[in-house]
Amino acid sequence: MQQLPFVIAVSTFLVVLVTAAVYFLARARRSAGTTWMALMARLRQIDRDNFATVALDLLDERDAESQLDPDSIFEMIGGMDGLDAVEQNCDVLIDMATYVQHWYPEALEIAEELRLNSREIKWHIGRLRGASHTGHMYEQFPVYAQRAVATYYLMTRSLLVLYEGGQVPGFAELQRAL
Repeated sequence: MQQLPFVIAVSTFLVVLVTAAVYFLARARRSAGTTWMALMARLRQIDRDNFATVALDLLDERDAESQLDPDSIFEMIGGMDGLDAVEQNCDVLIDMATYVQHWYPEALEIAEELRLNSREIKWHIGRLRGASHTGHMYEQFPVYAQRAVATYYLMTRSLLVLYEGGQVPGFAELQRAL
């Protein structure tokens, strides 16, 4: 009877471990069977010039105050709809890096970096969703949204460097899309 809590804890741990393994194996299998055109079709359209402006405002001015006011940041990235597109595109960018691994095994390092960046972006967006429920969206939006956009911008640059360095077909299409 004293071993029952231990058995339950070990069983729960094993169930969580198996569930995580199945999830990640299914995702890897799905991305391995994906074609280049299917990946490109999954990318959601964003205004890349506005996103670059918002990102570079933060990245170029780390020591100084942001030059963009909160209202212009909201408009330039399309509000929460723009951030939802970024969130979806993060998964596509990771799948694109995984796609390159078939020909360019060194892509693993960049794919892992993109995964970490994606988690950071999703965290920022989650904070904004929480702020919208508590009525603090206006104060929090410029901080979290600009950081999410800057991280996404850096993700796209990393992916473009990977495709260019690996001389992967479709680099020009990807450059136009991102």
